[in-house]
Amino acid sequence: MGQATGGNMAAAKPDSQLQSVSDGEGYPALGSATYALTLLFIAYIFSFIDRQILALLVGPIREDFGITDFQFSLLQGAAFALLYSIAGLPLGRLADRYSRRLIISGSVFFWSLVTMACGLTQNFSQLFIARMGVGAGEAGLAPPAYSMILDSFRPSHVGYAMSFYKLGVHVGGGLALVIGGILFDYFDRLGIVQIPLIGGVKPWQATMICVGAPGLALSLLLLSIREPSRKDVLEPTALNNGQLPISAVFRFIWQRKRVYLSLFLGSSMMAMAGYGNAAWYPEFLYRNYGLSKSAAGTYYGTVILTAGSLGVMLGAWFANRLKQRGFTDAYVRTIFITALLATAPAVYAPLAGSVQLTLFILWPAVLLGGSYMGVLAVSLVVISPNQIRGQLTAIYIFVTNILGMAVGTSVLAAFTDFVYQGDHLLHYSIATVNVLFYPAAGLLFWYCLPAYRNSVAETGRWQI
Repeated sequence: MGQATGGNMAAAKPDSQLQSVSDGEGYPALGSATYALTLLFIAYIFSFIDRQILALLVGPIREDFGITDFQFSLLQGAAFALLYSIAGLPLGRLADRYSRRLIISGSVFFWSLVTMACGLTQNFSQLFIARMGVGAGEAGLAPPAYSMILDSFRPSHVGYAMSFYKLGVHVGGGLALVIGGILFDYFDRLGIVQIPLIGGVKPWQATMICVGAPGLALSLLLLSIREPSRKDVLEPTALNNGQLPISAVFRFIWQRKRVYLSLFLGSSMMAMAGYGNAAWYPEFLYRNYGLSKSAAGTYYGTVILTAGSLGVMLGAWFANRLKQRGFTDAYVRTIFITALLATAPAVYAPLAGSVQLTLFILWPAVLLGGSYMGVLAVSLVVISPNQIRGQLTAIYIFVTNILGMAVGTSVLAAFTDFVYQGDHLLHYSIATVNVLFYPAAGLLFWYCLPAYRNSVAETGRWQI
């Protein structure tokens, strides 16, 4: 795989040159940009609450539907990731041309409604289809959100802004476990819950309905965001009715395949470890250490909230420090370093043998393992023209979620069911996934470094 060189770019025809121009040079006022970022951050939190809530409901859903760990992993991963990944591609293309605010608002409304519908399902197939709907709705958030953030904040601030947005992964994932555990225990004490117009539902169903409902109100509030002007816009000669043809988008990526494919696959390895851990750690604490659902959710959720959130901002700070020291590959260099450092604590934590020691070692593992999220998102979009940022984000989501969410959660469950062959050996599966995927990610980011430096040098003078 090779990076486009200066010689190749010079040979391009004039009408294929992708010069950076601006559709309105000004950035919105900091207050307006911060307001939009805050609402996008809340939407991202809600998205992770709605997708991660199943991690606390393994036992009751398995019991109700009579399914195995591997089948449940399909509900957590594949069911969500399939449409989440596929729907992101057309939605990303729409985000590169039409109102990003409307796409985000409609997406939040749809996935919140379908999350509530998950609480009305009566069998495995119905819940699988409903989870696909949640994935399709959430696919409309990231592509327009990434694009809006980059157009709302100046280059000196955008790394921190994107990292703040990506905090939603850990805040949402943590709150899903903490709030979800509290809600489930509350409804479990009540038994069958009577809901107006719906009737009696079981505790896990009532939990799903409750976590989905607030998103309906948020979708209306998101309409108050002001759309920023688009920056780094391509020359009109490169466009087809105001948009770059799909063939040109993929040609642009393929000519720079070493940088883009390394970032896509490296982030997928990180996601396979991250999603696998998030999906199964609460159940591990419940099975192996005998914690209640609420205690498992609270302990693990607190680690995600604290270490994960701090890690995302630490990644942005460390990358900024590297940039100040002259490293043009600072974003990718940061991810390379933290991926390798995360390996040892991530592998040892589930094998520690006690709740206290596991959580103590897990804290730095989550801190380092989650630090890539904000800087990776920025690393992709800052080297890409405005008219492909939504589509590029969608492709990134497609790859990382097919591999990370769909495969990662199921690979971990497959180790439990087919390799170690025992529900009580879940901790070995967690350790195995971490020892495989964190080092693999580190190697891919290391391979990406020289190509990424070339892409940074090319920014604003793109040619295909």
